[in-house]
Amino acid sequence: MPCNFSIHALRSIIFASAVAFTGTASWAARDFTPQAGTWVISDELDGKPGRGLAIDVQGNTFFMQVFGYEKNGDATFYTATGQMEGNNITVPLKRYQGGRSFGGGAQDAVEDGSPGSVTVSFDNGLQGTVQFPGEAKVAIERFQMKSAEFEMRYTEKGMRRVFLIGTFDAEAQHHFFSELTIGNSGVAGEGMVMSLHTEANANRQRLSCEKLTGRDAYSCKSNESAGAVREVQLNVANTDVYGTVDLLKDGVLHRLSMNGIAVSGGGGVSITGCGTELDVYVADINNCKQVSTPSSGTWVIEDELLGKPGRGFAIDVQNGMVLAQVFNYLPSGEPTFHMGSGTYQHIEPSFQLHRYAGGRWFGGPPASAHMLEFPGDFHIRFSENEVQKGFDAARLVGIAYIPGEGPKRMVRMALESGAVSAQGLLGQWWLRFQSSTGIQREARLVNLTTVDGDKVLSDDGTVGCVRPDASRPQRVQCTWPHDGVDMKAYFHQETNNRSYNALQMRDRHGNLMGLGSVPLN
Repeated sequence: MPCNFSIHALRSIIFASAVAFTGTASWAARDFTPQAGTWVISDELDGKPGRGLAIDVQGNTFFMQVFGYEKNGDATFYTATGQMEGNNITVPLKRYQGGRSFGGGAQDAVEDGSPGSVTVSFDNGLQGTVQFPGEAKVAIERFQMKSAEFEMRYTEKGMRRVFLIGTFDAEAQHHFFSELTIGNSGVAGEGMVMSLHTEANANRQRLSCEKLTGRDAYSCKSNESAGAVREVQLNVANTDVYGTVDLLKDGVLHRLSMNGIAVSGGGGVSITGCGTELDVYVADINNCKQVSTPSSGTWVIEDELLGKPGRGFAIDVQNGMVLAQVFNYLPSGEPTFHMGSGTYQHIEPSFQLHRYAGGRWFGGPPASAHMLEFPGDFHIRFSENEVQKGFDAARLVGIAYIPGEGPKRMVRMALESGAVSAQGLLGQWWLRFQSSTGIQREARLVNLTTVDGDKVLSDDGTVGCVRPDASRPQRVQCTWPHDGVDMKAYFHQETNNRSYNALQMRDRHGNLMGLGSVPLN
């Protein structure tokens, strides 16, 4: 099956290899996390229908859905899952048949053999290689898309984007955490401006920026002689950012690596105090009109998560566009896939789904596919705070309208066990603490290493984090007694750990979050 294939088998793999985060000694070799979503074979990216990969890596757990073709030209899909060893994995591809078709009744699929094993290796979070059965190793890359409207959205007067970043040196020593903004200030002669700070409660430093031609990338330089940050190279890849920061400290210029996440984008705060965000990538921003962008990756129909082979969805939302692959079955029981894309606006996209035929099979010659049929539209809505419309305020959900079927709840699939337990909080985090009065504020780098009942504790025992509301397990509260004051940090932990109030730097296995050493050019 696709997404919710053999859940019990997947869980056994995860449990057998789970490793608690215990600090530097257990940090794994991987210094990046592959970005979840649609990946493509670089040499086959020719603008024509073909085959591709929907990849989702959470911790050390790898899950991939491959859409391709049979020798007779029929569209089909395979899945592969297992535990990564460093940057690599070799696992069997599995085929399924007999599952549910569009508009058909509930029906479990069964495993239907394997064409062989696949080997996937990653160079960083956006690039790698794949070797399919009967084929040579070839380069793969993260598929990127952007609407024409999004390209210009944040260069307009008064518009800006918000990111959270963490910086570290070649020895993996962390330097500072910051909320970083970049946009058009609207001030005559300023153009694009970046704002960030290197210390808690310090004044924000402003840098003048130049957008690099044809890329969502910026070169920014300081005009302030007293500023610690001299230059920033910022690259945006969907909801991740990476680059370098040149920091002047004690008279020495240090070049630091940077990674982080996109938080939101829009025009600031209106006179009524309402946020005017056009894009919201996290679950804990107070906004009068939430425009939520779900994390890309594996999604499942909630009531079909029964631990048996079934159908699944790869949803990829980025830069004002959405791409969906549906891995399902024909009425005959044969596996197939449908695909569609459209613009993503107002959390409610609708677009055509198509089925294809005639593309390349494993070991076959290069071939482009053609559209075979159009079974109907795919409509989906995402929100986390519109309870009056039937949504669950405790988590980010989607309501999907599938051709021939009524509305169904979709949820992001957590591949690792204990994702919403204390164990799911293990790792290294930048947390934003503040006192009950809000006067004292401090960002602190915390290694959460030990599970103690329903609580997880830091390596020095000073910070404890819990999920205080069982009905909303994504909500997290951390306490840090500091100088006689109980400092609190609150954040919301969806799958892929995106929050406005926390930035995860390493996962529970010690893998570095973010994209790693992606070439800046």
